[in-house]
Amino acid sequence: MNNPFEPINARLTNLEALSLEILQFLRSTSTNPTTTDAAPILSADQVKEMTGWPDGTFYAKVAKMPEGVVIRGKSKRLLFDREKFMQWLQTPVQP
Repeated sequence: MNNPFEPINARLTNLEALSLEILQFLRSTSTNPTTTDAAPILSADQVKEMTGWPDGTFYAKVAKMPEGVVIRGKSKRLLFDREKFMQWLQTPVQP
C-alpha cells in the first residue's frame, strides 16, 4: 500500500527548493551594487528611524523644514523627498 502522504511530501520538497532559489536570488540582487534600494520618497517612520529623533523633535524639525523637503499632498501622511531631505540634514544649523 502506498503512503498517502507521499504526494504531499513531494510537493513540500518542491516548495522548499523553490523558496531556497528565491532566497538566493534575493540575496544576490541585494548585494549587487548596480541596484539601488533608495526610494525617492521617505515616510515619517523611515525618517525617525534614520535620524533617531523622538516624536517631539521630529515634528519640531518638520515645522522648520524648507518647502520641497516635506511633500504635502491631499493625505495627512508626511512624506519626504529623499534627496532634498539629505541635503537639508547636511546644512549647518544656524542659531
